[in-house]
Amino acid sequence: MHWWNFVLFIGVAWGVLFSMHWVVYTPISRVYNVTLPHSFLVLSFFSLLYFLASMVVRSTDHIVGTLFYYVASVWLGVLFLMFSVLLVYGLVHITTGFDSRVVLTVLITVTLGLSVYALVQGRQLITKEYTVPLEHLSTPLHVVHLSDIHVGTVHGEKYLQEVVQKTNALNPDLILITGDLFDGSAPIHTEMLTVLDSFNAPAYFSNGNHEQYEGLDKVRNTLGTLKMQLLENELIEYKGVQVVGVNDRQSLPRGTSLNDVLDTFTLDGNKPTILMYHSPADWEVARAAGVTFMLSGHTHNGQIYPFNLLVRAAFRNLNGLYEEQGYYLHISPGTGTWGPPMRLGSRNQITLLNLVPKE
Repeated sequence: MHWWNFVLFIGVAWGVLFSMHWVVYTPISRVYNVTLPHSFLVLSFFSLLYFLASMVVRSTDHIVGTLFYYVASVWLGVLFLMFSVLLVYGLVHITTGFDSRVVLTVLITVTLGLSVYALVQGRQLITKEYTVPLEHLSTPLHVVHLSDIHVGTVHGEKYLQEVVQKTNALNPDLILITGDLFDGSAPIHTEMLTVLDSFNAPAYFSNGNHEQYEGLDKVRNTLGTLKMQLLENELIEYKGVQVVGVNDRQSLPRGTSLNDVLDTFTLDGNKPTILMYHSPADWEVARAAGVTFMLSGHTHNGQIYPFNLLVRAAFRNLNGLYEEQGYYLHISPGTGTWGPPMRLGSRNQITLLNLVPKE
């Protein structure tokens, strides 16, 4: 990312976060008759808190930096929930003049309660199972699909150990991880991932957008000594199934599309093809190329309600298993979280896909 793009991104993000803080602050200040000294400067600082914490935690592994990042990321989630609720309250006030200390107190209390609940849910890890009949599949195949684990400051080695243990308990034949293994909230190194060598089945990984942010060369070197194999626009065959790993669309060379990459392979139409591709936006391209089953992530199923409403506006397919004329798409809601370590209306998930021959 060029420096001017980075500055533009921070500027836009600051503007959005400042507006959210202002929407939360305004009714609280009015109803409770409290004024924050130098409110513009204070709210501006809080709007930059997450970015400051991200820079600190990437430059030091001290416990203070870790705690700073955790607090800032939790506040980001609480802010979003507060904004979602108090925006409605503010609009009602503007249109009707309604104000009530009791109502506002109840709304804030409920929102804080939801924040605690979402924080607890952000540490929970569930498994979900689907049975998928595939054309040209000769024998059943049990595939675990992981995505968006986001290993970093919040989801560290202990959480990754839980992911590995629960994955192994499903006795898969194959493990496929579709991007965003890394979070960006901590420097990446091989030692933080060695637990992945405890998988009891072959594991393959394709890059997501966060791998692009880290740098594909750095990711390549970090994964180089692990048993898990990185597929960068590559095809392998496993028990009669063609498995294709394609880099996230942000990682592809300028002017190169998913279709261009798939055109470089000679897919055998008499064998099922599984495509690992981080973003679910190009399913129609994959189907047209003859891909039987596309595995994606990226959406996090919105992670925190009502953010899923915005994500749904960007992606036609958001979460779960989809079928169209014998072609399938599975979108993982994410095995970890990004940003706020919170889940509301979504869950961290390991998915077991039981592939069976189509009758």
